[in-house]
Amino acid sequence: MNKPEIIEKLNELGVEFDEKANKDELKKLLEQQDNTEHEPKEETQSSEPTAQEELANLESKQYVVIHDFKDLQDNDTIYIKDDIYPKTETKISDDRIKELMSSENKIGKPLIQEQD
Repeated sequence: MNKPEIIEKLNELGVEFDEKANKDELKKLLEQQDNTEHEPKEETQSSEPTAQEELANLESKQYVVIHDFKDLQDNDTIYIKDDIYPKTETKISDDRIKELMSSENKIGKPLIQEQD
């Protein structure tokens, strides 16, 4: 999860934070918020993921390049096979990920896949 995503989640939760805080500080604040706001749950399962679970899910999704390409939507960043995508902490939309994972792009074949 990148810094803007953490900030967005903190804002959704109504948590006040220092705008100058670094990513690790904000991440820790988000995790603390999740731990303090949620009281122990009963045996029923909630369909809503906790902030900590969302953080883990977003951080665990990584993609690997399977075909060399230049990402025209990421400052013309060049990706070589086996690179991690994206190289920067730039927020990449789900639609863009789907486009790069399919043949619906300018090269006409999948360029990335979810990393195992």
